[in-house]
Amino acid sequence: MPNLQDEAKAYIESVLGVTARLELAHPRVPFNIRDNYKTYELSIPMGHHSALNMMLLVTRDDVDYPGIVKLQKHVELVRKATNQVITFVCRSLTIQDRRSLITHQINFIQPGFQMFIPEMALDLRESFRQRRERSEVIALLPAAQAMLLSCLYAGIPDKTYFTTNALLGDLGYSRVTLSKAVEQLTSLEVIIPVKSQLHWRTYAFSGSPSEVFRKAKQYLRSPVKKRVGITRNTIPMAPGVCLAGETALAKCTMLAEPEQAVWGMTKKVFDDMLALDAFEVVESVDAIKEWVEIWAYPSLSERRYIADAASLFLSLEDNPDERIQIALDELKEQVEWLA
Repeated sequence: MPNLQDEAKAYIESVLGVTARLELAHPRVPFNIRDNYKTYELSIPMGHHSALNMMLLVTRDDVDYPGIVKLQKHVELVRKATNQVITFVCRSLTIQDRRSLITHQINFIQPGFQMFIPEMALDLRESFRQRRERSEVIALLPAAQAMLLSCLYAGIPDKTYFTTNALLGDLGYSRVTLSKAVEQLTSLEVIIPVKSQLHWRTYAFSGSPSEVFRKAKQYLRSPVKKRVGITRNTIPMAPGVCLAGETALAKCTMLAEPEQAVWGMTKKVFDDMLALDAFEVVESVDAIKEWVEIWAYPSLSERRYIADAASLFLSLEDNPDERIQIALDELKEQVEWLA
């Protein structure tokens, strides 16, 4: 007859369709616990980066079910010795025994019959929720994209862990927007929750900057929301205004500058500049002197008045002009994780 601990492992594997890991454990517990149970650590992959680790209390062959009162005391003694999920394993349990265990919220496995492990159900639900959300994400929110790219520029993926404030950085988004960005990035497993000594939730990136960018690439979009033709009255060099499009690409590569300059700015900055008569919007193609791209987020570049490389790349990557594509290849070489 197979060992009871192996039966428990096989039962969970058959129910969940996973491969678990079983190892003998030696927690510091009283002698009466050692006399009545064998202790094993069972690690169950739950569909994401973390696993559910359980401490199995396996009844010895010559020991029967001790009853709910005594078992509760035994579980509590083991709980003091480990922070893992404690699960009682027994081959012989009556319907009344199982009902009593569930009523008293004692985790148990009776191989081939039933198991009751609420922590595993919660972890599975979280795993399925993340899988569902990941399938529902078509594109990152502009704020999430801006936060991610800012972190890649800053080199935060090299750190062991960070708080949500590190994601936010100097970007002036609200806590609600930050929360939505974190949800998207975790659902795509671009960042993963990690345990730390801090009192706040902490995260880590799921790879190197290059790996993170590749993983997120299909969910990144051009920051350009709209392109508007203008005639300019003054040079719109002001906070929040940058060279964009082919003009910015020409500043960073060997591409020749276009005849009509391209500026990038958010809708708020655009409205402010319009109110200051910095330029006029024109409809006639013949009257257009320059262009304004209205961006979903401000440029993330430290270079004064030039769009950041990653956002610039995303704004032009679908341009069919072969000259621009060659220049984009040159641009990618300037940022290690963008290549």
